[in-house]
Amino acid sequence: MTYDMILVRYGEMTLKKDNYKQFLEKIVKNIKSKCKEFKSLKFEAQPYRFYIYLNGEDHNKVIEKLHKVCGLYSYSLCKKVPKNLDAIALKGIDLLNEYKEENKLNSFTFKVETKRADKTFPMTSIEMSKKVSALVLPNVENLKVDVHNPDVTLYIDFRFEAAYIYTNAINGLGGYPSGIQGNGLVMMSGGLDSPVSAFLCINKGVNVSAIHFFSPPYTSYSSLQKVIDLLEVVSEYSESGKIDLHIVPFTKVQDKIHEKANNIYMVTLMRRAMYKIASKLVNKNHMHCIINGESIGQVASQTLHSMLVVNEVTNVPIIRPLATYDKEDIVKIARKIGTYDISIRPYEDCCTVFVPKHPVIKPAISEIIEEENKCELDMLIEDAFENIKRVTIEKNSHINAFDLDEEKDKFTI
Repeated sequence: MTYDMILVRYGEMTLKKDNYKQFLEKIVKNIKSKCKEFKSLKFEAQPYRFYIYLNGEDHNKVIEKLHKVCGLYSYSLCKKVPKNLDAIALKGIDLLNEYKEENKLNSFTFKVETKRADKTFPMTSIEMSKKVSALVLPNVENLKVDVHNPDVTLYIDFRFEAAYIYTNAINGLGGYPSGIQGNGLVMMSGGLDSPVSAFLCINKGVNVSAIHFFSPPYTSYSSLQKVIDLLEVVSEYSESGKIDLHIVPFTKVQDKIHEKANNIYMVTLMRRAMYKIASKLVNKNHMHCIINGESIGQVASQTLHSMLVVNEVTNVPIIRPLATYDKEDIVKIARKIGTYDISIRPYEDCCTVFVPKHPVIKPAISEIIEEENKCELDMLIEDAFENIKRVTIEKNSHINAFDLDEEKDKFTI
């Protein structure tokens, strides 16, 4: 089927009222940026709608790009026609005949549904739907009306400048345009949760960077490669198509905790050290929050008691998008955004390597501080922070984790 254009509808951003213009400018910029490889496309912005004129470009490839644009409620392949019911009906006949042929149907049912932005037209939406239905019905073989459960709906979007007709509505990502809400630092492991959290924050308009705590020889370069590969996927949803990854050398901090502290507190102490380093990076780079993939009660370090003790080291807002999610819900999102197959590769996490058999699940702050003082971590935390490597990741960047030590001069904080 050949389509003239794609009609794009915005999501939550339409609720923003006074800030709507700012949101609209950002999402238009993001759409154009994602579709820049298609040289023939033309764009037209209207209040609460955005139109992409295909001009011969493959609509399937354009839609693949729209699937990566946050802030879009839905989009439809459509035909633009004059605001004349006869013209609308003729084009509707074409669409329904093509639908019948594509789906190899002998007979099928339909209904017409009209939305009318232009209220000056001298018919109600229901009257228009009935009139167009009456014009279409005799001209499509073996077509019947079913207003309750039709095989296909012929939609008419009747606006001031023209009418747009279509038979589909493809769901977008919803949310806000990426980059509109400020900057966050996501704590990235190679598991399922952190890349999903990164995506959910991007989809709420947050521009994300990532931090990963790397502890060779306890964690391998294969585990670091997983993080890089995950960020390649997640970066496609970001405003720029890129994400900065900050790699923290964490081995000395872990060794000291393992050597000095009671092992039941090890994970809590490691998490506190991570938050201290992440907070320093947030403040240095003028970010606004720390993001992680914690889910309440999922492991010992994610009980509310543990979160409270860990949070005590920072006044930076901590965003936990998955706090109340079930694992099945997280898996669904991971599959949807394309991170699932990478996340399930075997890997070592710098926390799980040192997890004791019976970690404390209700740590007391006084006990944690006592254990922390034994470890004398301040200098080690400062040293880890000063030796962070930064690498910029984007789709098909083909960064090899094994090469990073050989190219130290390319990476800075």
